[in-house]
Amino acid sequence: MIKNLFRIDADVSPRTGFLISVLGWMLLIGIWSMVTAFGWVNPYILPSPMKVAVSYGVLFNEKNLVYHIGYSIFVNFSGYLQALLIAIPLGFLVGLIPFFRNLIVRQIEAVRFTPLPATTGIFMALFGIGLNLKIQFLAFGIFVYLLPAIVQRIDEIKTDSHLQALQMTMKTLNASTWQSLRHFYFPSVLSRFFPDVINLVAVSWTYIVIAELLNAQGGLGYLIYLASNRSSHIEQVYAVIILIVLIGLLQDRLLKWLDRVFFKFKYA
Repeated sequence: MIKNLFRIDADVSPRTGFLISVLGWMLLIGIWSMVTAFGWVNPYILPSPMKVAVSYGVLFNEKNLVYHIGYSIFVNFSGYLQALLIAIPLGFLVGLIPFFRNLIVRQIEAVRFTPLPATTGIFMALFGIGLNLKIQFLAFGIFVYLLPAIVQRIDEIKTDSHLQALQMTMKTLNASTWQSLRHFYFPSVLSRFFPDVINLVAVSWTYIVIAELLNAQGGLGYLIYLASNRSSHIEQVYAVIILIVLIGLLQDRLLKWLDRVFFKFKYA
């Protein structure tokens, strides 16, 4: 079994993989502790793991951490949901109807290169400076990636022999437009599109931190702002960053579970 751990393209059991993963985290924390213990990095730049762990008590008791976690999760969920509700139908419209594809697809692809932080003034003018500003900012940041992704998944049908065979079967059975959408396009495209949604989890949390700095009122990004700019508690900055990573990992696991629930045929 030990030899398999170092063989090229070898398989290990889930239990072994989990233990190795735990070892990796322990090694990371051990190196972090050693670096700070020997003073190899200025403690105002990299605090010790213990100091970061202790700062969670301060964040809970003095900074109302639970409220800020809920605030950020709400912004994340609202922005994601709004982006999906717009991107999915529009993506099918652009991907399947030649007129709309040629009308706006180039413009949509170009929007992806927009430097989002530079648009904050525009969003503030459009949506004010409250909670809705942060949701709309995040929704736009996710939308510009989701829409081209779903169009790309539709285009992949033309190069996938299995999907082309299914498409020909639908035509042979004289399926209606709605039947083709319901039984072929929706399941085949959305099942391939869902991993794109999952992969944007990390990007969404980056945008959330930016959004929460706009007229900062709450959220984990707001706590980072307070800890770094007003009180210079760098250990709290690390604590909040670690918390964002953990929430992102949980969100990633949840979405992967939903992928298995919604698209069971992929895992059959």
